[in-house]
Amino acid sequence: MPEEIEKPLMPFYLSLEEKMYSRPLYEAAFPEDTRKFVDYYYQYKIRDNEILALERDGGLASMLHLNPYTMIVNGYEVRINYIVAVATYADYRHRGYMRLLLEKALRDMALRRMPFTFLMPAREGIYAPFDFVWICPHTELPKRVEAMDSDSQNRYLASRYQMFCKRDERYMENQKAERRSEEGEAAEGKLPPYMARITDVCQMLRLVNSFREQVLYLHIRDAIIESNNGYFRWEVSREAGKVQRLTGAPKRTDLDLTVGELASMIFEGFRICLSELV
Repeated sequence: MPEEIEKPLMPFYLSLEEKMYSRPLYEAAFPEDTRKFVDYYYQYKIRDNEILALERDGGLASMLHLNPYTMIVNGYEVRINYIVAVATYADYRHRGYMRLLLEKALRDMALRRMPFTFLMPAREGIYAPFDFVWICPHTELPKRVEAMDSDSQNRYLASRYQMFCKRDERYMENQKAERRSEEGEAAEGKLPPYMARITDVCQMLRLVNSFREQVLYLHIRDAIIESNNGYFRWEVSREAGKVQRLTGAPKRTDLDLTVGELASMIFEGFRICLSELV
């Protein structure tokens, strides 16, 4: 008999009812997480998140979670996805499944006009080829700040940082539940820094301001998100940036960058506070 050819796999989003079927893969991929923590995650975080999955041989083979946050960036509120729980069963690894999921997720976020996404990588080498770049270390907030209500925390963060996750009722509810899940557990070692990836060049550039007013002409190259490729006129000022996509090459090009190089240039100028785990 002829050898069976593996059919092309199509990533799909799990329904709310289907999300619980991803728990065995989560537990297999992240055995360091306690049962209490996984219970917390599957009670609280999957209420609002999206789980992008691949199915093989009648079951879930690989997944990627998109956990939503409202981010404050230079005073503007934007919806951002935190990529977590990227996992594949051992029998299905090294088949390009993670690439399928990640590229699908990045393109979908671009369609939704999300300026960027972020994650805490197990290894830099996994995500650097997808134009993720380092942006900041994990920030431990003072205990007195953690004890504040949401409004007080937001004021504290806004006075010190240009970019942070906004505290609201849902955020505070999840945070309290997460702490309960960690009670009695030994503290983990030092956490790795965060990485980020621009998903919509225009939306990202609009979030940048500067004391020095200038107009720059950019040529951006993105191997994954086609809509990010091209030439842009970027007017930077004390207020939000103004961006115009150009139909052709301008008379001058000030910066010719990959989307990863653009991300490095932008984020290295931000004061960032991130303390989210999932």
